[in-house]
Amino acid sequence: MLKSLFKLCSAVTLLLVFSSMATAQSQGDTFAAAKASKSAKWVLTYSEAPGFASKNASGQMTGICVDIMTKFQEYVQEKHGIKVSMSYNAKNPNDFTKFLDEVKNSKGGVFGLSNTTITTARKSIYNFSPAYITNIGMILTNSNVPTMTQLSDISSKFAGMTAVTIKNSTNEKRILDIKKQYFPSMKIEYVPSFAKAMDAIAADSKKFTNVDFTYYFEAIQNRKSVKRHPGGDDKTEEFGIIMPKSNDWSPILAEFMNGGFLESVEYKKIISNNLGQSAMKFFDTLK
Repeated sequence: MLKSLFKLCSAVTLLLVFSSMATAQSQGDTFAAAKASKSAKWVLTYSEAPGFASKNASGQMTGICVDIMTKFQEYVQEKHGIKVSMSYNAKNPNDFTKFLDEVKNSKGGVFGLSNTTITTARKSIYNFSPAYITNIGMILTNSNVPTMTQLSDISSKFAGMTAVTIKNSTNEKRILDIKKQYFPSMKIEYVPSFAKAMDAIAADSKKFTNVDFTYYFEAIQNRKSVKRHPGGDDKTEEFGIIMPKSNDWSPILAEFMNGGFLESVEYKKIISNNLGQSAMKFFDTLK
């Protein structure tokens, strides 16, 4: 009897430990505490996004958001005299929804890095950095598909083609809006990731997708057979770094980014290094 009770207690204890580990919150030091101690620890989590936050073949973090945080770290040391150490602790780097939940449930000096769209609804849940880049949603197809220059022509230009998208994404909403307004007979196919959507259009000239611009430039760099259709460009979103509401570094990050950094040659180099010269030339055409 005692042996069985001991086993039961041990099992319950292990369950509680694993449950605690699964729900453990990420926590970093606050600016209020760092002002007094002159040191701080930041925890950086991320959701994989090419050009913004991802691990390279060597296991090192790269991307625009990563470089921004490194420059912000330097700024805090120089301007506020606070020495900051940064650590990456992504629990779900391949699940964007879980990434959002992780940041929301974190405390203090935690920063979420990805291609995260700033929305009114999200502002009620997170602190956001200033927008660091305008997202351009693009309609892409296989290179063999004739170019569409006017979105109103999509039902004729893409007749017989199937849209490929991801459930519950802003990109799906865009596809559904286009279907309602211009292409009632459009067929829609769902895939689990934007990488899968890109693979689908590269392999099949009867499919198209709507994705963030970063996937287009990644495809160009990897010499994939894809084409951008200018009529489908949508410049209504902006990306920002997200933080839990308890992160009081938010005003300092805004101070840094709005103090000339986003207009600097240094920042343009960050964009170029992470997205390539083709991205820089493209953005120049939008000014």
